[in-house]
Amino acid sequence: MPRALVIQLARLGDLLQSLPAITQLYARHSETQFDLLCPSHLSEVGRMLPGIEKILEWNGEVWKRRAKAAQRDLRAEHLMEVDATLTALAPNRYDCAYVLNQHRRALVAGSLLAHKMKGPVLHGPLGETLTPWAAYVRDVAQRRLGRRVHLADAFCGLCGVSPPGRVVVLNPPTVRLPDDLEPIGKHGAPWIALIVGAGETERVVPTEVWRRWVILFLKSMPQGRVVLVGTEYERAAEIQAPLPPSVLGRIWDTTGRTSLSQLAVILARCHRVVGSDTGPLHLASALGRPVIGWYFARARVHETGPYGFHHVVWQAEDTRDETWPIDETIAAIREQEHHAPVGWSVWTSHCDTWGAYYTAAGQSAVPPREREMLWHELEPVLS
Repeated sequence: MPRALVIQLARLGDLLQSLPAITQLYARHSETQFDLLCPSHLSEVGRMLPGIEKILEWNGEVWKRRAKAAQRDLRAEHLMEVDATLTALAPNRYDCAYVLNQHRRALVAGSLLAHKMKGPVLHGPLGETLTPWAAYVRDVAQRRLGRRVHLADAFCGLCGVSPPGRVVVLNPPTVRLPDDLEPIGKHGAPWIALIVGAGETERVVPTEVWRRWVILFLKSMPQGRVVLVGTEYERAAEIQAPLPPSVLGRIWDTTGRTSLSQLAVILARCHRVVGSDTGPLHLASALGRPVIGWYFARARVHETGPYGFHHVVWQAEDTRDETWPIDETIAAIREQEHHAPVGWSVWTSHCDTWGAYYTAAGQSAVPPREREMLWHELEPVLS
């Protein structure tokens, strides 16, 4: 049986947005065994991805220490250690590696672990010439071109396959929650998961803003419940500190207490998930939960908006003032008309043959023509 390795060494959000590419690779090459190389701390999520047979764990901190030691004084034992580690990961080289990062470490891993490599560069791991899709992704990231191909669909292009034309939904794993968190999602409605932090500091919503949101939401929806999720337990404590006990009885703080598998179970139980552009937001959308995103800083809805249907994203404009879409988000949860405060625009998600796209709220879901044109330009012959 042919064997292939998908390499995704970036963050949680990037791993989840690799789902369409992995889905299409498996669909187009059903006779092939697909394994996944991902960061060790994301292996739980990797095991949720359909079509993946085996997870190879990449310990980034260990590799950093090796690199620093080799820079100081490269010795034969360093090379022997690297060789032993790679052999343990893959005793037999894969037929092909699909590399979804432009990081040099991912390219080198693909070259060493497989006979051939498909992905960001031409002419081997040290090549400087980018493939058309890799050049597109770089230009969007560096020059903010505003093109309309979603990152998840660009990953498909890197692998030489077209988008799946449908939304693939993950099944939450079967894991037990801590006893005091087990009631989440079982009584009362709606349960709203609030992602209190973000992987990048510039994408963190101030705690006082989330506090205002929590107070207004619970006031407007007497049966509503809020579930605080993420790893930032200190931020969660700041949000709750000045709140009255009557309100705290309707807040469930899970921050810093759950594994990624347990987080997936909690998100799957919630009616909606609210947060900035961060990994747990994309985990929620991959689990089929309707997501409300606040996109600002360098986050752009057309590039990394939650993939699928029934998502709403407020996009900050370059001139955004200190207003935040607090009331507007609550209105969206109540399924009322979507409006945008000054300095923001509001978008709704869709999906078709050419992948995910967003249109301005209230407008018809007409897909942007430039996506199909880009596909024919960058990948004229799709596998």
